[in-house]
Amino acid sequence: MNRLFQALGVAMAIAIVASPGRGQHKEHRSDSDPHRERWYWQMPLRVLREIGVESGMRVADVGAGDGYFTLRLAEAVGASGEVFASDIDADALHVLEERRDSAGIENFRIIQGTEDDPLLPDSTIDLVLIVNTIHLVDNPTIFLGNVRRSLRPGGRVVFVQWAAEKLDSEAVGWDATDRARYTLRTMLRTIYDGGLEVVRFRDFLPMQNIYVCEARTE
Repeated sequence: MNRLFQALGVAMAIAIVASPGRGQHKEHRSDSDPHRERWYWQMPLRVLREIGVESGMRVADVGAGDGYFTLRLAEAVGASGEVFASDIDADALHVLEERRDSAGIENFRIIQGTEDDPLLPDSTIDLVLIVNTIHLVDNPTIFLGNVRRSLRPGGRVVFVQWAAEKLDSEAVGWDATDRARYTLRTMLRTIYDGGLEVVRFRDFLPMQNIYVCEARTE
């Protein structure tokens, strides 16, 4: 099942993806893109620019799925950079592997992680990107501890995460328990309990917020 449907429920997801005018922007998209409706609200190219992905970086896509951001990250870091795509879903990673091979992309590695650990290489990653995933993790404190271990000095963790305050107008069958998973307060608690601190916050996306974080020093 699509990760969006898992995260938000069928009725809510239908309301979101059926509204292409919401958050529309001017990024070019291909009509052959199987995720083309997502362009209207995800703005992937602007996201990568805003979080500072550059040529030559070593980046990780945690919760990569079938590679919506992974392939764009691979293009952005170029041949001199490297991407690590981690997920626990073997089927999704198989699709990503096929997409990688058919496109002839050589600068990213696929990793099947565990519930508590994305299994990234230690002390080497410039930026870890986690999109609409952290609320699915049973023990985010342990998980984020393992994410922190992968960062080089000065490395960052970036969350692009559903925002309850923005989704209220789209929600169908939204109850207080569901909503609480996506609030700003819950996200900040998750970040700080995970040993990180927010150094930059961006809210230009119509349904998500972006939290750029660094390891917290006591």
